[in-house]
Amino acid sequence: MKKRITIITMLCVFGIAGLLGGMFCRGGIQEASAFSGSGETRAIWLAYVDFSSLGLKTNSETTFRTKAAAFLDKAKANNINAVCFHVRAFDDAAWKSDTFSAMSYLTSKASSSKKASATYSYDPLKIMIELAHKRNMELHAWMNPYRLSLNYYLDPAYTSSTKRILAAVREVMEYDVDGIHFDDYFYHASKGYKNRDNSNILKPSKTPSAAKKRSYVNKMVKAVYAEVKELDSKTVFGISPQGNIDNCRSAGADVDKWMSEEGYIDYIMPQIYWTDQWGKSGKTTMYTDRLKAWQELNSLKLPLYVGLASYRTGGSYSDDPGWGKTSTNLASQLNLLRTYGCKGYGLFSAKDLYRSGASAEIKNLNKMVKRIPRLSVSARDYQSLKIKWSKIYNMSGYQIYRATDKNGSYEKIADAAGTAGSYVDQNLTPGKTYYYKVRAYKNSKTYAFSAVKSQQARPVTPSVSTTAGKGKITVKWSSVSGITGYYVYRSATKSGTYKALKRCSSKTQQYTNKSLKKGKRYYYKVRAYKTVDGKRIYSDYSGYSSKVVK
Repeated sequence: MKKRITIITMLCVFGIAGLLGGMFCRGGIQEASAFSGSGETRAIWLAYVDFSSLGLKTNSETTFRTKAAAFLDKAKANNINAVCFHVRAFDDAAWKSDTFSAMSYLTSKASSSKKASATYSYDPLKIMIELAHKRNMELHAWMNPYRLSLNYYLDPAYTSSTKRILAAVREVMEYDVDGIHFDDYFYHASKGYKNRDNSNILKPSKTPSAAKKRSYVNKMVKAVYAEVKELDSKTVFGISPQGNIDNCRSAGADVDKWMSEEGYIDYIMPQIYWTDQWGKSGKTTMYTDRLKAWQELNSLKLPLYVGLASYRTGGSYSDDPGWGKTSTNLASQLNLLRTYGCKGYGLFSAKDLYRSGASAEIKNLNKMVKRIPRLSVSARDYQSLKIKWSKIYNMSGYQIYRATDKNGSYEKIADAAGTAGSYVDQNLTPGKTYYYKVRAYKNSKTYAFSAVKSQQARPVTPSVSTTAGKGKITVKWSSVSGITGYYVYRSATKSGTYKALKRCSSKTQQYTNKSLKKGKRYYYKVRAYKTVDGKRIYSDYSGYSSKVVK
C-alpha cells in the first residue's frame, strides 16, 4: 500500500462537453479543507486540450514547472482549491510509465512504444502534485477509461479492457494523488470498440443493449473502486457523468445503481451544462430541472458536486440563449447548488480563466463564492459567547445556527440584519462547548455556511503586563467581570511549563513576585476563573509578559 501524506475525505469533479467528458478534484480552500466537510470544493479541469495553450507541452522541465506554477497561481487567485489533471486521455500517460506511452499533448517525444518511460525527461504528474500541494490545493488524476482515440475505444465487454484500466490506476496510485476520477466516455466511439485479446472490432451499430452496456461498465467501475480502496482507503474515486440522465443510462453509465448501492463510487458530479433560459424560447429552466432530478436520484446520499460549463460563457447559442443574455449564469448556478446542499462545483475548463469572453462570468462567480462569512467565536463571560462574522455586501441578513456537537444537529437560534456583524448568545451552561455556523441570505435565497467555529462558555481572558523592580516583578492584569478570582502563573522560559504561583480574589488586579534573582528573566501568564456548583470554570491563559529582574 502506498504511503499517503494528504488525507482526503471527498472530491470534486468536472466534465468536458462533447469531445471531452467529465472530471473532478481535491483542495485546500482558504476557509477550511475542501474535503473536510466544512468547506466548499471549487475545482477546475486541466484537460489535454488545454496543455498547449497554457505552455505545458514542452520537453523542458524548467518550462513545464514555470508554466504549471503560473496556471496554479491563476487558479488559486480565482478561488479554485482543486485541480483535475488529465493524466490519461487516449490510453496514454502523463507520468513516467513502463506500460503506457507518453502523452503527445505534453511532449514531442511521445512514442507508441510500450516501454515509454524514456519519452519524458521529467515526470509531469509528480511535478503537478508537488506544485499543487505547495499551494494547499488538491491534485486529482483524471482518466478517460476506455478511449483509445477519437474514433476507437476499448470494448467494455472484455475483461482485458478492465485489466488495462486497472493497470493505469495502479501506476497512478503510486503517486500522492488525492483521488482517481473517471469521465463518462464508455460507449461513445464513432468507429468501433477494440478487443485487446484479438483484432476484432465491434462496430457502433452492433453494440449491445443499454442494460448489457451498463452491466459491462459496472464490472469495471466496481473493480476500480475495490482497487483504489485496497491501495489506499482514504483516496476518493468518483465519476462525472453527462447531465442528461437518460443519455447516461443508454451509454452504459448506470447512475441509478451507483447512487443507490455502495461499492461503486464515493461521489458523483453530473455535468449540468445548461442555463435556466434554455431552448429556442429561452423559457425552459433546464439547469434547475436537471439539478433536481439528480438530487432525487441520490438515494445513497453521495456527495453531489456539479460540473459547470464555463466554456459556454460569453457566447451566443440558439439552443441555449441564456448564455448570451446575462453574465451571471455561473453565479446563479452556484447559488442554486448551494441551496440544494451540493458540496461544490467544477469548471470546464482551465483555458476559461484566460479567455476574455469568460471574464465577466468568472468575475461574478467569484463574487458569489465570497458570500461565505468568516466566523469567530469568543467568550463574553462565563454564560455567554460572542459570535462575529465578516459582513457581505448587499445581504438582507444572516442566520446563526448552534449545536452542542460539531457533527450534531444545528438549530437556528437567531436572525441578524444585513448591517450586523456580531451576535451575543446568552444564558449558556458554564464550561460547556458550543458550535456555531452562520450563513448570509438575500430575500428568500440563502448562501453557503461559514466554517464551523466552537468555544466554551467561560470567563473572558484577561490581558497581562509586567514591570521589573529590585529583586521583584509586578504582574498586572485587566479586570474580568462576574468571576470568582484569578490565578497567576510563572515560567523560566517563554514556551516552558507555567506553574501556578498565586491565587487572587476577583477584586485584585496585580501581584508582586518577590525574592527573585537579579538579571534573570521570568515569564508570566494569568487566567480568570468562576466557581459554578463547586467546579472552577477557567478562562484561556493570557498571553505571556516577561521582564528581567533589576
